[in-house]
Amino acid sequence: MLVVCASVSGSPGVSTVAVGLAAGWAQPETLLVESDPSGGVFAARFGLAQQPGLASLAAAARHGGVGVLGEHVQRLPLGVDVVVAPGSADVAAGSVGVLARHAGTVLRGLAPTVVVDVGRLYLASPAVDLLAVADAVVLVVAPTTEYLDHLDSRLTALRDVVSADRVGLALVGKGPYGAAEIEGRLAVPVWAELPSDPRGAGVLSGRLTGRTWHRTPLVRALRDLAATVRQRVPHARDAAGVEVVSR
Repeated sequence: MLVVCASVSGSPGVSTVAVGLAAGWAQPETLLVESDPSGGVFAARFGLAQQPGLASLAAAARHGGVGVLGEHVQRLPLGVDVVVAPGSADVAAGSVGVLARHAGTVLRGLAPTVVVDVGRLYLASPAVDLLAVADAVVLVVAPTTEYLDHLDSRLTALRDVVSADRVGLALVGKGPYGAAEIEGRLAVPVWAELPSDPRGAGVLSGRLTGRTWHRTPLVRALRDLAATVRQRVPHARDAAGVEVVSR
């Protein structure tokens, strides 16, 4: 299954959600791929090297394959395997563009479940092409007027790229609007309401450590989000693009 995490305005915690989603997936063979064209943050946040990562993976894809996956993967302290993006926006954008062109064959073949963090979907972002081949797209949004207005204005364009039954919202924090009201306005299902949890967010963003991080409210909510994605999008596609029943 290929799951894309994104936002359309600002940065309301997309990377944190992507890390938690990958960490909370039911199966261990889950890979996190940082594909933000604006530049990566995982290496800096978790004290990793910027190479190997997205740039080496894109270079291999450009030449017809990925080689040995371990040559591009590092491991987060949380036990999640990750392909980190370079901090340079120019290098990151070029790498994302290459992977987007080969997403159906390259990204799908990396692991049974691949969670892709594309950051903010700005106009002409090369990451937009990843949505077209995604089995599920999790749009991270704050339930406030500003963020919801921006999302509302972009939904028509997004629906031209990815089918509506593969898109859901993850609401971050509190705001004046509840899930039912947001679903009624946007005609997009709310897949998760993520609590304000400084400790959980701190661990998932590399600022804090702790052996009981998996018990925090945010991590539990993201584990539930993973289960919801599997339930709502039962027909994922394999590396050849053939639909299979996800588990």
